[in-house]
Amino acid sequence: NNKMSPSSYQMIKKQVERGTNIPKLPTSSKSSKSPKSAVTQTTIDNNSLIQKQQEPKSPTIVTKSVSASPPNTPPESPSRSSNVNQQRVSRSSSPSPNKVQSRRTRSRSPSPARVGKLTTAATTTTRAASPMRAPSPLQSIKSKLTKSKGSGKYSAAVSKVLGDEDSNAATSASGKSKGSTPTSGSNSSPTKTISSYGSPQRKGQLRTRSPSPLRFIRSIGSKDSLDNRSYQNMDVDDQETTGKGASSLSLGKTSFRSMSPGRLKKNIKSKLTSASPKRERPPQERSPQSKIPLHPRGSVDIRSFDDGLDQIALTLERTTLSFDVGDDDPVVVEQKEEANDEESVVDMNVDEPDIEDGCLINTTSSNIFQRREFVRAMGGANEASSTKKYIQQGDVLCEQEGEQLNRAIQMYYAGLGTVLSRIWEWTKEQEETRDASVIDGENDVPLLPSTVPSNLAYRDFVSAANCADVNVLLLVISSILFRSGNAHFRLNQFETACRDYSSAQSYQLIRTKALSNHDMNESLVMEDAKLNGRVKNNMASALSKRLRYEEARAEYTRALQIKQSTLEALHKSARQKGESAKDTDDKNFVSDIASTFHNIGLLRLNCDEAAKAEKAFKQALSLRVKKFGLDDLRVSSTLNALGGLYYKTRRYDDAFRSYKESLRIWKLNVSKSDLQTAEHYYNIGLVFYAKGPYSKARVSVAECIKIRRQLCGNVSLPVAEALYLFSKVSLSLGNFEDACDKLQEALAIRQKLLGKDHLLVSNVHLLMGKVHLEMDEFDKAMRSFSVALAIRSDRVGKHHLSTAEVLHAIGSAYTEVDEYPKALETLQEALRLQRQFLGPSLEAAETLNTMSLVFFKSGDTEKAIELGEEALLMVKSSAGFDHILVAHVLKHNGDYYQDIEAYDDAMESYGESLRIMSAWLGREHVLLSKTLSEVGVVRFKTGEYTIAKQSFTEALRIMRLPDNGNDSSSIYPTLSHLGHALYKNKELKLAFESYLESFNIQASIVIGEENQDLEGFRNKMSSIEDEIMTLDQRGEDTSELSSALGGIANILRYIGLVNQEQGEFEQALYVNKLSLSVRLLQPFKEYSAIALMAETIAMFEFKLKNFEQALHYFNQALQAKKESQGDVTIDVARTVNNLANIHFSLGNLDEAMELYQEALEIKKRCLGEDSDDVANTLKNIAQVMVTAGKEEDALQAYQSIVNIRQKRYGENHMSVAEILATMGDVYIKLAELEKAMTYFEQSIKIQKTQDGPCDERILENLGSIYGKLGNWQKAESIFEEIVQMKRSEHGDDCLAVARTLDLLAVSYIEQERSSESIEHLKEALRIRKACLDADDGEILASLNKLAFVYKSVDMIDEMEEVKAEFEA
Repeated sequence: NNKMSPSSYQMIKKQVERGTNIPKLPTSSKSSKSPKSAVTQTTIDNNSLIQKQQEPKSPTIVTKSVSASPPNTPPESPSRSSNVNQQRVSRSSSPSPNKVQSRRTRSRSPSPARVGKLTTAATTTTRAASPMRAPSPLQSIKSKLTKSKGSGKYSAAVSKVLGDEDSNAATSASGKSKGSTPTSGSNSSPTKTISSYGSPQRKGQLRTRSPSPLRFIRSIGSKDSLDNRSYQNMDVDDQETTGKGASSLSLGKTSFRSMSPGRLKKNIKSKLTSASPKRERPPQERSPQSKIPLHPRGSVDIRSFDDGLDQIALTLERTTLSFDVGDDDPVVVEQKEEANDEESVVDMNVDEPDIEDGCLINTTSSNIFQRREFVRAMGGANEASSTKKYIQQGDVLCEQEGEQLNRAIQMYYAGLGTVLSRIWEWTKEQEETRDASVIDGENDVPLLPSTVPSNLAYRDFVSAANCADVNVLLLVISSILFRSGNAHFRLNQFETACRDYSSAQSYQLIRTKALSNHDMNESLVMEDAKLNGRVKNNMASALSKRLRYEEARAEYTRALQIKQSTLEALHKSARQKGESAKDTDDKNFVSDIASTFHNIGLLRLNCDEAAKAEKAFKQALSLRVKKFGLDDLRVSSTLNALGGLYYKTRRYDDAFRSYKESLRIWKLNVSKSDLQTAEHYYNIGLVFYAKGPYSKARVSVAECIKIRRQLCGNVSLPVAEALYLFSKVSLSLGNFEDACDKLQEALAIRQKLLGKDHLLVSNVHLLMGKVHLEMDEFDKAMRSFSVALAIRSDRVGKHHLSTAEVLHAIGSAYTEVDEYPKALETLQEALRLQRQFLGPSLEAAETLNTMSLVFFKSGDTEKAIELGEEALLMVKSSAGFDHILVAHVLKHNGDYYQDIEAYDDAMESYGESLRIMSAWLGREHVLLSKTLSEVGVVRFKTGEYTIAKQSFTEALRIMRLPDNGNDSSSIYPTLSHLGHALYKNKELKLAFESYLESFNIQASIVIGEENQDLEGFRNKMSSIEDEIMTLDQRGEDTSELSSALGGIANILRYIGLVNQEQGEFEQALYVNKLSLSVRLLQPFKEYSAIALMAETIAMFEFKLKNFEQALHYFNQALQAKKESQGDVTIDVARTVNNLANIHFSLGNLDEAMELYQEALEIKKRCLGEDSDDVANTLKNIAQVMVTAGKEEDALQAYQSIVNIRQKRYGENHMSVAEILATMGDVYIKLAELEKAMTYFEQSIKIQKTQDGPCDERILENLGSIYGKLGNWQKAESIFEEIVQMKRSEHGDDCLAVARTLDLLAVSYIEQERSSESIEHLKEALRIRKACLDADDGEILASLNKLAFVYKSVDMIDEMEEVKAEFEA
């Protein structure tokens, strides 16, 4: 129906007053930091007496640890398996012992790749803190901040939300709590190829570029083109307004630090009211926006609605639009809340392009008040002039903002009063003659403003409508009500606007009925039709604002139909007169129709019909570009709305192109920057914040802040809005200080203008907490989170989606300080709310990602992988494969795969993460350095040391860039890693430089001033000891300082390893002793590390023949091991064995025997009677017995060893052959040559069953025994075999060959085959001459032997010749 009676209005009012619920909102959170790593230590069992120390092995990467930088236990003695200085890449500094003890034990079976020989039964713990994935303890010391672990209770706000106000106790989370979180994800990651940075790229995938809106228009075919030949002129002067003053909303995004700076967030939607001239709007609650059904219950069917739009569009396309731009440029529509009910506020974010508030309402400056008909109807020029003056003043005031709009309404109502007074006067004059068929009370008078008193009845208006002289006054009433409705619309008083629009339609309907009975002025009829179309358009916009979408659809359809029929009537009339429609009329009509298409696009978008919304926007854009050109302001307004649609649908490239073109057009038409220019910069900043790079977002938002400060002042909500977004960008860029400063300013503004308990204030507290968390200020972060949670819980309820965002942030904070049970419980509640309100979403994916980190840090890597894969699938399905959150999830998943030694999967994840991060953040963002460091660690573990070195070098280059802060506390761990890679590549000088730089950084942080060298730090150790004593006396926590000292001691050990490798043993000993001194200085002693360094020093002292010093350090190592492990462990037994070795070297046989016996008993208790370790100690005991002259007892010990090894390895094992040969040596000492021969023969027999040559020493002993026993033939055979072995191994010109040839010649002589020995003696002489100086004693001895043989076989001439050579 075209009229709205008061009863209809009451029905509308009741529908508006229906209760509202809280709509679903997206939330945000931060990126968690990268997971902490763990390091393991391996000890090597050594079993023989101290001999020559082997080369130290190079750094190795390991995966679990008792502490973050555990030492390697030194070998018992430098036998074949010894490795005194094994080194590894330590991915974290050492945690304090109290932390280690508090963590849950984590056990995992070692893989063959990780284990050489079995090590001590060292306890394993949860993963230690890693400087690659968490703030180092040195950072806390540097900033003089202590990271609180909490009191073990939740804060009041958290407890309230979790429903734990009474108990307030944290539940313990099992590291392998199966089913604790509902998950369903794949554990496999997609296969990709590696490109730059080793990053995978998807195969066969091409980017389909969405056409820009203007390309779309240019590509429209004949069906969508506008013919410029058939349009005719109309006489209309219209204006349309665009929602320029609307503030912005955002979908936001997610953020994490890895571990690190640079994290992404996803926040909840909110609106701001603009301050004068543009205020930031407080958020307004909306009733639940259920999707509009395909066939709504309203009077207009959707199919007919769509068909009607298409029909109208086709009609327009066949019409020529050929006229100039009129004076109807878009005007800013200021929208305010219709109802300021704080309790209903739920839109809490301020960072989304506000396209749904950008409705275009038609305005008019109709010349009806200039017409003769109006003057005649008003009874004269004076009366008409008074009404005209009111309306003109109202039009002027309506072009302004704020309170001026209320004054404009008063002017309009005053003008309306004069018109109604004139109708009242006319009715009195015509009482006797007016139509008696209209009965009083037949219909109610259309509803008028309460401020406009009127005694007129319905019949009075009907009578006036039927009178040709005053009929025009009803058109005037509709026009005035239309104007007042527009003013109410701009004040966000949509219900009142609907009343005035409805009344305007009712008066128009009364006049239309009367026109059917009379011949009226054609131009007035056309004016009436134009006004009716505009009223319908604006009525629909007001209904849309009140969320009455079905009724709005119907009104928009009627508006288009009316405008179409009016345009056709205009052209028809012009053709009949043989004229063409005026260009101005034509353009205004096209602008009118385009604005309705624009509004239909907004309505479609509100109903989640993005594709249809885009079609409507492009229809509006097509009409405007064809008629007004590319540079018209109307084009800018629609491009801006289209950009908002693309932003909401995450088509960020298209959104940027639309905003950029809209800004270009706006700047072209506006001489100086205004608030709409600032809004464009704000929206472009949002796009770059959503898609990257952040640096461009920062520039755009900074420009927005600059303009808003100039126009709105420093203390205004629009400025606070932009400061808030700027802080989010700064947080993502890792500029924490800058973010904190801007947030403080935004908080002050919002608290002053909105109050301390406003939901927008809670947003600032939440973001402030995330910034404090990145700055390792846990207590400050928790205070901010608690305030945010308390505000949201009080305003929207603790089970609202918006609380999930805060709960996620709190869970992340608990994760950072190792409060895993509380973190898990809080995150599970956040995930429950997100799944309840959002289903699979970015928010839920980020929470799953953080939960996976909790399980990883708790030691449950399998569960972490499960949740990480689920998060990856969810974020890819929600935001695509290239979203920044995908990069963060992949980074974490790579850490998890690395932990289980799935290195190929880890590299695939790291590579893809680097590719996405580079696209979003640029190739020099600090977050890339963290991932590159992990790539280096994986390459190191897989033996690709050169690539590892390159990765660490690139990571350091990025870290040291000025824009990344050049944070030394983040640099030194990567320096240590680089040192390990250089050591492996034998680049010892560069490795030393890297280690030393890392040491100086750590030492500088601890002593509080720059450290230059080792000696400088040594001189400061006394002051450090004094400081520790002072802290202990005050009862202050020294765990962080203890961990920092542990890291310094560890890097000193690496420096000593390089010195040793370079042959600088004295310097290596000095550095190792300094490392031990630092260990002993730690408030929380790490006894396993103390034992390692003490044993290492003991081995150095032994090599330097400082046996007493060696004995002292071995005793120190033994005490440390007993402190950490107890008295009966295999590691203690090995150190006892080493002590016995020292006593043996000193000749203290009794002490040595006692210690060996002690070590033997411990090993038997720990490993059993038949272990290799037991055999090793028995071997040492036998050696002591031989030295003490107890050969028989020694032989019994050796026989026990033979029995153990035959039982373990079989009778033909090489270890059995070794002991049999040793027993042969003992029998030689006992002069029992036949028994010695038997054992040597058994040993050689076993050796010949193995691949490889026999032991030359045993063969020589056996040959000598054969000779002494007179069996020279066997001796000859043995010596010939030895000669062949030595020649094949050392060549023909080797002295060892010459010496064995001498023995072979003796075997011939003893068999009375002296002539045959001459050849061998001559060959031995030749070899000696080739290898030795001419006057060497061996050559003379060889000449003497040869002369003796010549004489024995009567070769006198040869003998004389040799004699002459001898004498010469």
